[in-house]
Amino acid sequence: RPRSRFVIRRFPSARARSMFLRPWLPCSRACVARYGAAANAARLQLRRNATSGSVALGQTWRIAAVDISALLRRDDASGSRQAAKQLSDAFADTGFAIVTGTGVSTKQMARLRGLAYQFFEQGLDAKNAVNDGHGEGYGEKPYCHLEENGAQLLGDFSRPTDIVESLTYRGLSELEVQAQLPQSPAGLKEEMMEFNDSLAEMRRALEKACELALGLEDGFLGATCLGGQESLRLAYYPDVPASHILDGQMRYGAHVDSFGLTVLSLDPASPGGLQVNIDDAWVDVPFVEGSIVLNVGALLSRWTNGRWQASVHRVLCNPGARLSIVSGAVQPHDDVLIEVFPLLPPSHGTPQWGVVTPSAE
Repeated sequence: RPRSRFVIRRFPSARARSMFLRPWLPCSRACVARYGAAANAARLQLRRNATSGSVALGQTWRIAAVDISALLRRDDASGSRQAAKQLSDAFADTGFAIVTGTGVSTKQMARLRGLAYQFFEQGLDAKNAVNDGHGEGYGEKPYCHLEENGAQLLGDFSRPTDIVESLTYRGLSELEVQAQLPQSPAGLKEEMMEFNDSLAEMRRALEKACELALGLEDGFLGATCLGGQESLRLAYYPDVPASHILDGQMRYGAHVDSFGLTVLSLDPASPGGLQVNIDDAWVDVPFVEGSIVLNVGALLSRWTNGRWQASVHRVLCNPGARLSIVSGAVQPHDDVLIEVFPLLPPSHGTPQWGVVTPSAE
C-alpha cells in the first residue's frame, strides 16, 4: 500500500466482502449490535410506529435541500464551508438531505433508467441469466426477484415480502465485474459503467463536505473510502393492483442503511412513496427535479459518534411502476478501523462504542 500522510489505522487481516454487498444494505440484527445505539434506537422507533402508519403531511420541509455546486468547483472555499455545514445540519436533524448542483446529468440518469426498465420488463428466465455462476444467497447474486424484506432486518417479522426486484453490482471499475454486467438490453452495460464514472466528482465533493464538517484533514476520506468501488443498484418496483397488495406490504419495509452515505436518484415519473421516520411520524421525502437524495448509514453515524443520524425509512406501495437508481459515497474500505473522529465537539467526543471494521463479523 502506498505511503500516506494520514495516520489511518487498518485491521491487518480483514475478510474480503462479497462484490455484491451494498452501501445501502439494510441493517440486520447483527448490524444493530455492531453499529450501536443509532440502529438500536431506530429499531425501537419502528416498534412504536409499526401499527400507526401515520404520515406527517405538510412537514416535508424537515428534509433540507442543499446546493453542493460550490463543493464541486473547488475554488469556492466559503461556499464549500456553507454547503458542508448545511449538509451536516441536515444529517444531524433527520439523516436525510436533497442535494442539487451535483454535476450528474439528468439525461444520463434518464438513459440508464430507461434501459433498466427494459431489463426488468424481460421474462424471468432472461433476468435470472445474469445470476449464472453466482451463489444463491442474498447479496451473492446480482438479480433478486421479490425476495427482500427490509422490515425483518429491524425485527419486524409481521410483514409480507417487499414488492421489489433489484439488480446490484459492486466495483464497476473492475474488469472482472464489467464482464459480468447484463448484455441485454443493448447499452445497459455501458450506461451502468458510465453512470458510475459520472458519480466520481460528486463522491469526492461529499468526502470534502464531510471533512469540512467534521474537522478532518483534507484528503483523509479519499484515502480511506471506496470511491469508484461503490455499488450500483437498480431497484424496480412493479405496478401492482391494490387488490393484490397484502396487508402491511411495502415496496421496501422500514429499515436503516448500513454503511456511509446512500446516493439515491428518484424516478421522476413516480417519485412518491419514500418516507423517513422523524419524531415518531412518517414524513414524505419530497421530489426536486434533477436532485439526488442522500441519507446516512449506521456505520457513518457510528463514525460520528451519533452526531449524524441513521434514520429509519421505507417505501410505500404507491400506484405506478418506479425505478430507483442507488449508489453510495463515504464508505470506508473493509480494513479501516472505525473510531470516533477526533475533532468532534465535546458533547460528541466521548466514544459511545468500541472500534470495529466494516467487514467485522
